[in-house]
Amino acid sequence: MARRIFLLLLVFLLGALGGMWSQAFLLPALAANPAFQNWQFLKDWKTRTQVIAPVEQIFVRENAAIESIVPKMKGTVVAVQSAGARQGSGLVYTSDGLIVTLSSLVPQGWLVDVYAEGKEPARAQVLKRDLASNLALLKIEDAGLQTTGFAGNGGIELGERLVLLAKEIKGTESLAFVNLGIIKSTKEDSFVTSIVEQKDVDGAPLFDVEGRVAGLAESDLQGNIFAIPASVLRTFLGL
Repeated sequence: MARRIFLLLLVFLLGALGGMWSQAFLLPALAANPAFQNWQFLKDWKTRTQVIAPVEQIFVRENAAIESIVPKMKGTVVAVQSAGARQGSGLVYTSDGLIVTLSSLVPQGWLVDVYAEGKEPARAQVLKRDLASNLALLKIEDAGLQTTGFAGNGGIELGERLVLLAKEIKGTESLAFVNLGIIKSTKEDSFVTSIVEQKDVDGAPLFDVEGRVAGLAESDLQGNIFAIPASVLRTFLGL
């Protein structure tokens, strides 16, 4: 009885080894030989597929995310004009009329008007300014304004995609325009973008692809755009 079991185990072992040798050496060799190309069992062996774990992949088109920012975030941006001359943009901070913009856009003693989305021009009061960070906090008497959030405390990353959303004044209305770019370099209190814009975009918010405010734009004489990052805005606003 024991001898018979031993023989059965030996036959099974030899069969298993033979199958492994066939899969590893014999079948590949036959499949590579033109003389055996038409053998049906070799065709079946070459074409069979084993599915171990199907994986579902979801791709998000970045351009689609960027395109969705403009209609969603347009109401969070206002046009700012001082004494009927210099103009730029600002960001709605609270729905009851607090606006953050650049201090250089609202010089001391100048009258300031704010053009919010779908609203009549409103005279603004400067509540706070910080010359070191070039930021100012304005207040208009309004309610129901659209707001958004700031980018996280984790900071910004080189190469991150940005959407510049600014407003310009035409007559008694404000018109929105956009520009796209990436972050080229960073410092503790500013970052440089690849965006070049000839229009007045000072004070315009820069959004990341999730629609959060990454910074507030400033420009040089050549139209190169750099920005005050969200971390500095948070500090200025006491967040």
